[in-house]
Amino acid sequence: MLKMRARLGLLAAPLLVPFLASCGPTPQLRVHDAVIKLNPVDSNPSAMYFTVRGGPTDVYLMSVTSRSVLRTEMHESAVDPETKVMAMRKLDRVLIPADGKVEFKQGGKHVMVWGVNLVGRRLGEVEAQFLFSNNERIVVKARVEEMDGREPDEKTGHSGH
Repeated sequence: MLKMRARLGLLAAPLLVPFLASCGPTPQLRVHDAVIKLNPVDSNPSAMYFTVRGGPTDVYLMSVTSRSVLRTEMHESAVDPETKVMAMRKLDRVLIPADGKVEFKQGGKHVMVWGVNLVGRRLGEVEAQFLFSNNERIVVKARVEEMDGREPDEKTGHSGH
């Protein structure tokens, strides 16, 4: 009887492998690699780039805010198919697919940032809050740096200007 159970166990084991493999960790909604690239002209907006990893269900990124800046807006740059000219449009929300990845990067989706305060420039980082359609809020530290990756100058907010 014991030998029979052992044989059945050996036969059933391969059938359980796909089931057990699907028991991996549930994807978690998260934001990483956030950076604000300062515009060399203080009165012009800077740009924030980052990556969002989707969680277990589709959600929309509704806004990105920070107490260290005056204003933010989500935008997307793309080539107009008719004119072949790069154009930018404001985005009210961005779909983050379940278990997917959306990159906010130069030449594509990005957050325009006006008025990064001197404290954020001196510290080299600001706290940014990402609000999603499921009411989840994710707070991350965004590096603050010049367009070329250098740290901002502590007195003026810019390096070598």
